Amino acid sequence: MKTTLQKPQLRQLLRLALVFLCMLSFNSNLFGQTKSDTLLIKETVFNYLEGLHDNDAVRVEKAMHPELAKRLITKDNKGNYKLDIMGWSHLLFNIKTVDFKTMYKAGVNPEEPYRVEVIFYDISNDIATVKGIQNKFAFFDYIHLGKINGEWKIINILWAWN
Repeated sequence: MKTTLQKPQLRQLLRLALVFLCMLSFNSNLFGQTKSDTLLIKETVFNYLEGLHDNDAVRVEKAMHPELAKRLITKDNKGNYKLDIMGWSHLLFNIKTVDFKTMYKAGVNPEEPYRVEVIFYDISNDIATVKGIQNKFAFFDYIHLGKINGEWKIINILWAWN
């Protein structure tokens, strides 16, 4: 049995196709990252996390915006919460003075290669949200980045202990 589209059905199909194409073109900005952006964001996060691991202030500084806010939600022994905030200069001071290998998870083999993974949540209009995880430290980071003067920089980090 052969079916043919009638003119009203054909018009409706064309209308739907046009709406779909319009939606696709308008939403292209929402998915506007390029492969280059993805690689540069990964490089920025790797500079931060590998820089911590290796106490390499130059790599960490390259990844950070000077107005960085690195935040941790803590709770005291009475159950009171507070927000600890570390800025760019405090983080760089820590990298120069703290051995971050002392923050390894319990039971981590120090000889095991250090691995970093970047999980992408969103990239649009020159801002990005990612999660930075690695196999050795006892913490993880949710990271906001911005593309400023063509470079991806970490602007905010909300982190927590594993």
